[in-house]
Amino acid sequence: MNSLVIYASRTGNTRQLAEAIAETLRPRGTVELLAAEAAPAAIPDGTDLVVIGGPTEAHGMTPPLKEFFDRLEPDALAGIAAAGFDTRLRLPSWLSGSAAEGIVDHLNRRNARVVVPAESFLVTRTPALEEGELERARNWAFTVAVAAEAMVPLAAGVLG
Repeated sequence: MNSLVIYASRTGNTRQLAEAIAETLRPRGTVELLAAEAAPAAIPDGTDLVVIGGPTEAHGMTPPLKEFFDRLEPDALAGIAAAGFDTRLRLPSWLSGSAAEGIVDHLNRRNARVVVPAESFLVTRTPALEEGELERARNWAFTVAVAAEAMVPLAAGVLG
């Protein structure tokens, strides 16, 4: 499975999560890890899974993620398995907002096949990741991978 993990990060917390997600996906195939500012306007051919994450600020996505989505063509993610995540404070989402919800909305608008619900990983006011969040991200990435693999057709000749 060929995966692309795209992230935006101001303090390094979302980058750490994106790295843990990429590390979890790597045994299943190739993984490219890119900051949103460096992500291409076209998704490379053969990409099976796109995972996108960023911090929640002002109840939504940061400018680098908004700009990334603005660069994409309407059907850039058509049929590709996808998932979205964010980092946010431990507050009710109605109070803090959720970049992940916005990410999933953009994935859906570009006809991606979102394979799991949006996920929020928690940070402290320091800001630092709360204890256990990297492990939770690895577990979430495993779930994403399993769901995405269920969508990816087997290579010709695999079964016989």
